[in-house]
Order: sequence, then structure tokens, then C-alpha cells
Amino acid sequence: MSARGVAVLAMAVGLAAGAAEPKLDEAIKALKIPPEWFDEVKSDYNTQTPWKDARLHIRKLLGEGKLREAVKLTYIYHVVQKNGSADGHEYPMYLFLGGEYVWATKVYAERLAPKPKGATFDYNALASLYSRFGEHAKAVQTLQDALAHLPDPPWQINGRATVTDKLGDVYAAMGDLDKAREHYAEAIRLFPTSNQPYGRHLLHRHAAKTQTKLDLLNRAALDITKLKDGTYRGAGVGYVEEITATVAVKGGKITDIRLQHKEKIDMGATTSVPKQIIERQSLAVDAVTGATVTVQAIVQAVYEALRKAGTK
Repeated sequence: MSARGVAVLAMAVGLAAGAAEPKLDEAIKALKIPPEWFDEVKSDYNTQTPWKDARLHIRKLLGEGKLREAVKLTYIYHVVQKNGSADGHEYPMYLFLGGEYVWATKVYAERLAPKPKGATFDYNALASLYSRFGEHAKAVQTLQDALAHLPDPPWQINGRATVTDKLGDVYAAMGDLDKAREHYAEAIRLFPTSNQPYGRHLLHRHAAKTQTKLDLLNRAALDITKLKDGTYRGAGVGYVEEITATVAVKGGKITDIRLQHKEKIDMGATTSVPKQIIERQSLAVDAVTGATVTVQAIVQAVYEALRKAGTK
């Protein structure tokens, strides 16, 4: 899994949790870099190790939930030693994955201030962060900037598709479901048409993931209490491959969810998400930092299983 691939999983993380965050402007003004906890976090990692190896260690720490150690090492390499990723793109990426949302927003905003061309990933990440703080207008503007500064062909269609998909996320967070559906549908249309030189075999997966989000806009209409007793199976497109859910329904309640998957960096989502669904008897689950695609795939798999249960 590439470093950018890991981060793609985090890009929609804040869309369901923005209300819990402080006002962004105030938070940025109060931001201290490095943060107060910095010196308290210990690491025995040799920071003379080349970045190409250090980045793998940082991703491992993120996968293990050792977020502050991962952030500290990222800061040391990129700011203190200035020998991190060549263009610095992994600095805000790992801040985002490490839960340092205000810090990541500040760095991304500074990187994108000159309106660079082809920085689709960064624009999408910043839009996700703005949405997390309820700054939806800024998120939309950021994505419009991205559309005005797409990469050159042959990556232009792919860039347009990913930005359009992100606009769907933002409008969904705003509660404008018609616009969300419109943008998701357009992204689904665009992905398979990309003439990119490599990775074309994955385009159907990107379209399928967007289709999952489109389908899930309708999940609130599902009345679990009216489902037939039995055991049902469904599948959703995860980061690695399909995630299969086997769901047991009894007496109008979900009583068990078992997953089959090959996700590697799931941030505990494969354990926590089924537990939340059973406890809440609802498909409305909390976001999991760094595992958005995995969470969506689990919910989609359970949703498809419950659809098969039909109604009494």
C-alpha cells in the first residue's frame, strides 16, 4: 500500500464529526508547533535512518495507533532535519492520519496557497479537513480550485473524477443530498473513461467505491426492525479487496456480524464498526481516522446483507 494510498483512506474522516471540533480560525491561532506533548513522547527510532525506510516505520506506527510517535517522527524528518519526502507531501498527510487536524489544515493551506497545478490529492485532503470543522464553503472553494488546476493529460480525467467524488462527500456532509448524488454519479461516469498510463485495472474499483457512497445515502430508509430472521451475506469494496459480512438477524435485531477481509491498515475498523452497528442497531457509525474506505466497505457489506433479509 502506497503512502498516498494510506492517506486516501482518511480524506473523508471528518465529514460526520465536524460539530465536535472547535472553530477552525480560533484553533489555528492557538496552535503551537511543535505541540506541548512533543517532548513527552519518547521514541527509540534512529532518526538517521533514511526517509525511505522511516516512512514505512511511521505508517506502521499509525497502523498500531501510536499516532503521536508517528507525528513526532514526521515532524523531525520534515522540519527539524529537512530530509523527509522530497516535495514535503507526506508531512501534512501523516499529521492528518495522526489526528492532528488543525496542524494538518494549516500546512495544507500553506502548501496550496500558490494554487499549484496537479496537486489533486492535497486539494482533496484540505477539503476534507475544512468539512471536518464545518467549513463547507471553504471545502467547496478548495475543490473548485482543484478543478481549475487539474493535472495535465493523461491524468486529467482521473483528477477530475477524484475531485468530483470529493465534492459529493462535501455536499453529503452539508445535507444537500441531491448535489451529493449528482457529483457521485458524475464521478462514477468519469472513472472508467480515464486514459491514464497505468492503474487502469483499478478504475472500476474507484467507481465501485463511489457507488457504495451513493448507495449509502439511502441507508437511513432501511428499517432493521422489519427484517426477516436469518443469516445473510453481503459485500463491499475495501481498500485491498472485497470485504464480506455475514449478518445474523433475530427478532428484529442484528445479533451478530462476522467479517472476511484482507485489510492491512484498518485502524481497528474491522472490530469497532461491527460492534457499533450491533450496539446501535443502526448503520450510522463513527468515522475511523485512516480507514474511511474500510468503514464504508463494512457498512456497505452489512447493508447489502440486510437488504437481502427483506421485510416481514
